[in-house]
Amino acid sequence: MTSQSPVGGDVSDAAVRGMVRAIDPDWTVESVDRSDHGTDFVATLGVRSPDGSRLVVLKATTADFVPPEIARSEPRLLELIGRTTEIPVPSVVGYRDRHGEYPAPFYLADHVGGDNFEGRPGELSAGARERVVREAGRNLAELHDLGPLPAVGRVGVRDGELAVLDADDHPRYADFREWLVDDCEEALDGIADGGWYPDRADEPGRFADLVPDLRERVRELISGLPAPEAPTYCHWDYRYGNLLVDPETGATRAVLDWANLLSGDPAYNLATAESHLLRPEDDGERRTAALRAAFRRAYADRRDGWAFDAAIEERIDAYRLACRIDAMACLPLWHEDATPTERDERAAEHRAFVSRYL
Repeated sequence: MTSQSPVGGDVSDAAVRGMVRAIDPDWTVESVDRSDHGTDFVATLGVRSPDGSRLVVLKATTADFVPPEIARSEPRLLELIGRTTEIPVPSVVGYRDRHGEYPAPFYLADHVGGDNFEGRPGELSAGARERVVREAGRNLAELHDLGPLPAVGRVGVRDGELAVLDADDHPRYADFREWLVDDCEEALDGIADGGWYPDRADEPGRFADLVPDLRERVRELISGLPAPEAPTYCHWDYRYGNLLVDPETGATRAVLDWANLLSGDPAYNLATAESHLLRPEDDGERRTAALRAAFRRAYADRRDGWAFDAAIEERIDAYRLACRIDAMACLPLWHEDATPTERDERAAEHRAFVSRYL
């Protein structure tokens, strides 16, 4: 499997130099190494500053996947996380919300070393894999303790400050269950039309037969769930592709992609992380259960007074179905470069997973 996002729009070297000058006019760009991953423009830059040479990362919003009011939250969230938690994140050098000449928002952050194991976590040793999931549990526990937040919805920027957005495209909700039903309905609408990215779908109607039953089951299942916890910051895309990991020890050196956070039930974030980090199809049920136990133990140990009780287990199980529906809608994009056989294998896994809910 390749990157879960199409490559972001390119930015010329001249524009890169201008964006760096807009943040620090005393810096000179010496090299530009563009990333092959991500929806937006990302590049590692070698720069010379008055204090010497250093590596930094430039990220600019160049695609239409994340609205500017949400993208502007990323450097602010990196600063908040770096200041208030032990979650490893790159240090922000500076940012610009708007610019008359260059694609914006954009920001500069310190470069962090480490490997991206998206699609290949099996290359890590057993001990390193376990460390990744343990640290994921601790990191998410710290993130969730930054709440509660005033409402459910997308995190963005209003009047220069982090906020839960309240707009036509990104409305606020009082109850997380209402948000989740709407989110699943939107994903199911997408599946019926060929997925989120129908122009990349080799079989646009691949899951269309499941949509009516899934739609009915989602409404029934979510409406009957126990009340969620108060909403808090949720990094719903906590996956290997957004981690920089020490290949020998499994230590997480940086958690990336803070541009599209959700204010929601922390149990939903646990479900999304488990869905991304654990694959019983590859590891088998026994190994997956051991990794899940390590993840949950680390999370519970870091959050005082928090335990995986029956109500939380019930919500996580329902939320995992929502995660799978989103994965089905994203199959044309996530597996765009896979062979037809590989896409069929992923589709069969999705069908097997949702069948136990129907």
